[in-house]
Amino acid sequence: DFKRLLVAASQGDRYEITREQLEEAVEEITVEGNGTGMYNVNYSKLADMGQAKRDAEKLFKAGEDRWGTDEEEFIRIFSTRHYYQLRATWNEYVKLTQRDITNSVDRETSGDFRSGLKAIAQNIKCRPKYFAERLKKAIKGLGTDDKTLIRIVVSRAEIDMVQIKKEFLEMNKQTLWKWIQDDTSGDYRKLLCAIVGKN
Repeated sequence: DFKRLLVAASQGDRYEITREQLEEAVEEITVEGNGTGMYNVNYSKLADMGQAKRDAEKLFKAGEDRWGTDEEEFIRIFSTRHYYQLRATWNEYVKLTQRDITNSVDRETSGDFRSGLKAIAQNIKCRPKYFAERLKKAIKGLGTDDKTLIRIVVSRAEIDMVQIKKEFLEMNKQTLWKWIQDDTSGDYRKLLCAIVGKN
């Protein structure tokens, strides 16, 4: 099941956001009439809200509304919808069931299949929090998962590291920089701490 999920996700027909959709979603905001343009993105315009509602209903019927789980339906929706479409679907799912999609995945699936679905759901719901949790797991306990630590720090450094550090601090009451400082050594520590930044 987990293999099928991964294969479907890697080969899925997720369509890209078109330039027209993006231009429609971006709204210029003029700040206090001084001519400085700021931009706001209305993310709901990047998703088909009707489709999100239908998908939320299908996920409910495939899981909580029946005996057993229709895994094919979960695989199809999780692997073929783009980021903003899935975010909209998760919101519609909460409206429909009064329950978060990750709670439903927990209740309705098991093993590696559950882990795969939860990883996708958490990543879509709040990407910085997802990476903060992955970093905590990589550093915590005996031995450090250096591959995961390096991959996340380097790949997210110029994307959303500020938000990841904020989520990490909220989650652990200590900074990511402090955890890396305490758990690594030498040039490796210096390099990671320099990329992450103390503040």
